[in-house]
Amino acid sequence: MKVSKILHSALILVVFAMLAGCSAPVDQQSAAKPLFPERHGWDLKQVSISDTETSIDFKRVDCVWVVGHDHKPADETRVTALAEKLVTMTPQDVSTIGPDRYSDFKVGEDDFSRKVVLTFKDDTSHTLLLGTPALTKPAYVRIAGGNVVYLVDEPLIKQIHLAPGSWLASEEG
Repeated sequence: MKVSKILHSALILVVFAMLAGCSAPVDQQSAAKPLFPERHGWDLKQVSISDTETSIDFKRVDCVWVVGHDHKPADETRVTALAEKLVTMTPQDVSTIGPDRYSDFKVGEDDFSRKVVLTFKDDTSHTLLLGTPALTKPAYVRIAGGNVVYLVDEPLIKQIHLAPGSWLASEEG
């Protein structure tokens, strides 16, 4: 009888180990949190986006997004969607690396694909350095001043055009 109890216990242990092994990735996926978990796109009052040569600014004026220094009306739907994506971006993977490797991911202080400054209504701001080595997936993001580089599943760099005219509201008439 001792052999059957040992086999029974071993079988239970194997089944338990298999179940625990299968549930770990699901637990890790559900644990993924946005970079700014308590924020939303509507919490923003300004978004500034630049590459090494060009920049574009979006501001909320009387609850409406405007673009550029001359405050032309922006395509509200597109800018709102972009703002929401930037604020609720959720990392898929995390890597802590040293500054000497930031350029490999295009998230360095001076070597980035896009720099995004998010300014919230409470006057706090965060700078995101978005990068992708080949303008295709994967995309990476690093919060300026930190050393954590996040892999993100958002092709935002292709969606962020820096020509103000591409963000203007369509003229009705």
